[in-house]
Amino acid sequence: MKIKISSSFSGVISRGSYENSRPGFQVDVEGDLSSMKLPEETVDETIDRWQKQLQKTCYENFKACEEQAIVERIQKERADIRIKVIDGKPYPSVTSIIGFDADMYCSPEELAQYAAQSNLCHAQVADYIETGVWKEAKDVPGTWTDIVIVTKGSLKLECNGWSFPNFLEKHPIRAMANAPRSINEEHVYCGGPDFTGIPKFDGAQEVFTVFDVKRTADKVKNFKQMAAYAKMKGYENVKQMVIVPLNNKTQQGFSKPIVETRIDQYFEMFLKDREAFKKRFGI
Repeated sequence: MKIKISSSFSGVISRGSYENSRPGFQVDVEGDLSSMKLPEETVDETIDRWQKQLQKTCYENFKACEEQAIVERIQKERADIRIKVIDGKPYPSVTSIIGFDADMYCSPEELAQYAAQSNLCHAQVADYIETGVWKEAKDVPGTWTDIVIVTKGSLKLECNGWSFPNFLEKHPIRAMANAPRSINEEHVYCGGPDFTGIPKFDGAQEVFTVFDVKRTADKVKNFKQMAAYAKMKGYENVKQMVIVPLNNKTQQGFSKPIVETRIDQYFEMFLKDREAFKKRFGI
């Protein structure tokens, strides 16, 4: 006995890149009833089982379409929010989750200048960890765009003046390594600390630690960020977090490191931000 079973799903995406888009999906399966039916089932039960399976497929396709539409809308409306799509699933960055609703007291142009200056500092540190040579920002590969933004900007910010080698002379760190980006599959986010290592200075434990370089430290925000990194794939052994304040406001080019071991407590705070981000953007 030949049988054809159909199922479908359609809906409205109100928060997508196109207002109230209406994608729909339908799946049909046709075959011999004897090959589709389980021995203990009635015909009605077989049809019901297959329809549910087919509807699940349609629904999953709809959800993937919805997530893609939401990502497109966010990227169009909020250039400051970074999202990485992995195997069709969107992973917002840790910094975007924490900072999406922050009050902004300066113009986008000024924010771009501060971000560019921070990028230069991070690039210098990453290059130093890789090469062992501290270079001026202009001599570090890939910094030209940020240098132009800083030097031509209205704020007249500096491109140099901080010193990671000076920091390390006072606060040694062994086994330093630039940290790869990763993901947290359970809570769906991505990112990565600046580097990892083991501190060898007073006030810190000699344990595997994530470090983040900051021009201006904000302990709550920064430790939420690093706690999120410590809960990602590949960082399960992290026991400590350290903020490395590099700036040109001190003669030595750095300030005292800030150490924290309460990873779980700060991670709970981050999860509240993650929940708020999902409520706001739908992913």
